[in-house]
Parts: sequence; C-alpha cells; structure tokens
Amino acid sequence: MRTILFAVTAACGVGMFGTPGPAVAQVEFYQEGNRLYQEGDFEGALASYLRLVEAGFESGEVYYNIGNTYFKLSDVAHSILYYERARRLLPGDEDVQANLDLARSLTVDEIAPLPRFWLFSAADWWVGLFPRTLLIAVVVASYLVGTGVVLSLILKRGAPAAVWGRRIVSASAVVFLLSGLNLAVREFEVGQAQEAVVLQPQVDVLSAPLDDETLTIFTVHEGTKVRIDRLSEEWAEVALEDGRVGWVPVGVLETI
Repeated sequence: MRTILFAVTAACGVGMFGTPGPAVAQVEFYQEGNRLYQEGDFEGALASYLRLVEAGFESGEVYYNIGNTYFKLSDVAHSILYYERARRLLPGDEDVQANLDLARSLTVDEIAPLPRFWLFSAADWWVGLFPRTLLIAVVVASYLVGTGVVLSLILKRGAPAAVWGRRIVSASAVVFLLSGLNLAVREFEVGQAQEAVVLQPQVDVLSAPLDDETLTIFTVHEGTKVRIDRLSEEWAEVALEDGRVGWVPVGVLETI
C-alpha cells in the first residue's frame, strides 16, 4: 500500500458556504481506502480507491494500491491492469514491477516476447526515465529559472554576472526542451501502441472478426496483455508479445 501527499489549498479545498471541495473529498476517499485496506476490508478499500478514479484523479500510487487490493481479492486480471497503469506513471518503480511480475506468474498463458530492436528499447527507456510528477516539476523549474535569469539580464545590462547568466539560461533551455519533449511524448502517447488486458477467464482468438467458433486459431486467458492494432465497435484485432495475431470481441478487454 502506498500513501501520497495531496496539495489542498483553501481555494480548492473548500467550496462555497464552507462545504468540502473536490480536493478534500479526494483526500478523504484515499485515507478511507488506506484505513480499510489496513483493517482487511479489501472490498471497502477498493470502492474508496475507485471513487477517486471515477472522479478523474490519476496517480500511480492510487493505481498501485488498487492493483494490490484486487490482488488481495484474488482478481489477478484486474490487478495486472492497474499495475500496468501504475507502471506508466511510475516507470522504474521496483515495487510496481515486482508485484506486476508476481501477478503475471499466476496467469495461465506463458508468452515469450519477441526480441525488440534496440532503438525502440532505448526510446522506451528515455521516455520512462523519470516519474511523471518529477518530469512536470523539472519542466516548470527549468522554465522559471530560465525566465527569471533572462529578466534579470534585461534589467541589469552589463553586470559582471552576465556571462554566468547566459550559461544558466542556455542550460535551462536545454533541460526545458529535453524534459518538455519527453513529457509531450508521454502525455500525447506519441508512437505508443494501445494496449489492453484480457479480463474474461478464457477467450477464443479468431482469424476474422466473425462470431464463428470454427475460426478459432488460439485462446488466451484472463490477465494476458495484448496490443490493439485495429478496433471497431464490436471487434479488436490484437497482437500478443510472441507475435500471434487475431480478433476478439471488444468487451473482453480493458485498455491500459
């Protein structure tokens, strides 16, 4: 179980007429979820955590706690789904990866991933190098530092510190551009395949988007992660990490 800090200001924490605002409600849901989890009431904890998600709150720590709660409830498929969501927001987190590996070890399907081209692996490493919150902080800090120094140089032309000021501006600009590009790639999911987790106990994968059992080419089971290549209202063409491809009903999946 993870705890996180909520920044609750007077403006967003209290609504009109002194009623609790959205931020206060989020804190209460999260604290309630943690308390119920510690007391062993995993269903109650899950309900509290999911209320946060339904309200639009996104956090790797919350997703991690939801994954842990589903795991305690023996729902391996949903635990994998939320561990995967947590991993996207907390890249490199050892606890998230360890729990995800544990949950995957309990699934039926054993899929050996195909080797990836090193350039794609390097790009994934760079994009997931820092947690999202830290990346946002770096972008904001580099922008503020660079802007502040530029204003100082304008107001104090010819000052002895001008050389160092220009160096600081240049360094801030480089950090801002690199971290900003990284953040933009993650936020807009540039080049990132749409992935999903199978939530049904067993699903027949078909060679065509038709409801015909004779078209079954292989089966997958709950907890298996797939890549979605094509999508319609009723069917999704999915690819497994070992390269196998086929069609499944949309309703058996939930996107990460």
